[in-house]
Amino acid sequence: MKERWLPVGVIAGVLFVVNVVARWVGKGIDDPDTQATAGFVALGVIGFVFFAMALYWGRRRPWSRVVADLGAAAFAACLLSIFVGPLAAGEGPFAHGAGAFFNQVWVYAAVFAVGTGLGMVGLIAFAADYRARQLKLFAERAKAHPRRV
Repeated sequence: MKERWLPVGVIAGVLFVVNVVARWVGKGIDDPDTQATAGFVALGVIGFVFFAMALYWGRRRPWSRVVADLGAAAFAACLLSIFVGPLAAGEGPFAHGAGAFFNQVWVYAAVFAVGTGLGMVGLIAFAADYRARQLKLFAERAKAHPRRV
């Protein structure tokens, strides 16, 4: 059990740290355009983490497990980033209103879907995913045995 959930917890922790660092950086900037740029960079880093982990896990695990594990990490990191992240930056979770609160949820879900989806598409395009590797091994084993007459 530890072997499965420890990496998920580590990924959630990394995503939370990225969010908190982006909040601290954004809080120290007075220009709204530069704050937005810092937020977009943080979302890009979070999306890249999902992309990289989809590539890494997708080679060795079935897609159902990859999506479930990354989804669990995204859910945990989203909850931490929404409720604990603002407190770490000196604000409240609902400081900017309920609309901004729920907007963070949808943006996090979109970054998860795009990052994981691009990782899946990349692996499938190069036939490096778990299923393609299984089919390749099956074909090699089938060719190795001569056909019975």
